[in-house]
Amino acid sequence: MTRGAASGRLCPGTHRTLLAVLLFSILGVTGCGGAGDDGVLVVYSAGPRGLAETVTEAFAEAHGVRVELYAATTGQVMARLEAERYRPRADVVVFASRVAAEALKERGRLLPYADPPWLDETEREWHDPEGHFHATSAALVGVAFREAAYDPTLDWDDLLSGHFPGRVTLPGPSRSGAAGDFVVAHILRDGDAAWDLWLQARRGGLEISAANSQAISGLLVGAYDAVVGAVDYLILNQIEGGAALRMHYPPSGAALVERPVAILADTPVPELAKAFVDFYLSPEVQAEVVGANLIPARLGVAPSELRGDGPRPPVIAVDYAQALREQTRILRRFQLEVERAEVIRPSTSSPATPRGRR
Repeated sequence: MTRGAASGRLCPGTHRTLLAVLLFSILGVTGCGGAGDDGVLVVYSAGPRGLAETVTEAFAEAHGVRVELYAATTGQVMARLEAERYRPRADVVVFASRVAAEALKERGRLLPYADPPWLDETEREWHDPEGHFHATSAALVGVAFREAAYDPTLDWDDLLSGHFPGRVTLPGPSRSGAAGDFVVAHILRDGDAAWDLWLQARRGGLEISAANSQAISGLLVGAYDAVVGAVDYLILNQIEGGAALRMHYPPSGAALVERPVAILADTPVPELAKAFVDFYLSPEVQAEVVGANLIPARLGVAPSELRGDGPRPPVIAVDYAQALREQTRILRRFQLEVERAEVIRPSTSSPATPRGRR
C-alpha cells in the first residue's frame, strides 16, 4: 500500500514516566526522519488527545517503532478516512462512537482480530462479536450542570421541555460522536415523542454548540447552566481540576458510549496493528484510561476515584444494527429540523417556558 504524506510524524523529544513500568519519550508533531512505512504505525484517534498521545508514545517506545498520530473529533476522523478511501494511510483507528466503527465494518474496511488473548478479561459485550473492533473504554452521556444550577431530580423530559430555568446547550451531534450516539439512542427509544421534545427544546432556547469543548467552555464561564448530551469523562476531568460542575445521569437512562479500536483492512502492518490493540487493553494502559476518567474495558481495573466503584446508572438500551441503519437519517433530520429551528432564549429570571414557532 502506498501511503500519502504524513500529517504528523512523532519524533523523539524529552522524557517522562508515563506508565509505572516504562520510561517513555515525549514525541512532537513536526516532521522528522526515520524508518520507512514498515517501521511506522499510523493511528487516527478521537479524543481525549492527551490519552491518545500517552498511549501512542508508550507504544512507540515499548516496541521500538515510530507512530504517526492524527487526533481529532470522531466526525473529523471519519471525514479523513473517507477522503483517503482510495489511498488509505491509517493502520488503526480509535473511535469515540461504536456506531462509527459499525459503519466501517459494514463497508468492509476493518480487519477482524478474532479471539485476542485478553478477551475474557474485558467487557466482552462491548466488543464486536466477530472481532472487527474492540472497546478500549467507555463513557456515559448525561447532563453537566454548573454547581449552582444542579438539580439531581431532573430527567430528560424536564430539561428539554422547559422545566429547567437556566440556559441549556447540546454539543453538535455531527461533531461529537458521543452526542450523536446519544441523540440517536434517545430518538430510537422514544420515537415521535423524542422528536417533539427536541423541537420544543430548540424553539424554547436550547442552543447547539460546535463541539464538546465549546459546550464545556460555555458552562465554565456561565454562558450556560447545563449541557445535555455531556460526555461524563470530560466533565469529571474539569471537576478534577477544580471546576464547580456536577455530572448528572437522568433516572430514565444515560447513554453508554463505547470507544472501540479497530484495524483498517488495508494496513500493510497487521501484526504491528494487533500489537497496538493488545497494548491498549493491557492492565498498564487501562490504568491510563482510568486516569482520563473513562470507564476501563478491562475487568479488575478500578475506576477513578471521581467516578467511584458503585453501580452504574441505568443506560438506554441500543440496538446497534438499527442505530447503524437509522443514524444518517436521524442526524440529517435533526440537523434540518432541530438545529435550524427558531431559538427563543429563555429569561434568566424565570423558568424557560416552551413556545411555538412565531
